[in-house]
Amino acid sequence: MIFKIIFSLIAVSLLGACATLQTQVDPTLGEWQYVIENLPRGEPEGMFTIAKDGEGYTGKLQRKGGDGVALDDIVIAVNVLESSSFSAQGNTVVMSGAFEGESFEGTLSVMGRTFPITAEKKK
Repeated sequence: MIFKIIFSLIAVSLLGACATLQTQVDPTLGEWQYVIENLPRGEPEGMFTIAKDGEGYTGKLQRKGGDGVALDDIVIAVNVLESSSFSAQGNTVVMSGAFEGESFEGTLSVMGRTFPITAEKKK
């Protein structure tokens, strides 16, 4: 009898642990309000979005009051945006950085120049 009770408790604990693992949400997913710093013409603001697409990611970057561009070739590993790119005025811009909680800090690199980008997750 005690064996059955202990076995039942262990089984319930394992099932609960497995369910928790399956419901963990990727903290990089969602909408992020960004500011790009140190640009010659001000510090534009906007939103970028990261979504899961099968085993990979999709994304979009949209400046406030402007058009959006697709984020291509998104590589995320352990909350680090290792690489993504988009086209702006005929140039390829590479975005990378790290997600920490509700914040993102990274860089945009284009034509040999680098600009800081920071973002907060939209709630």
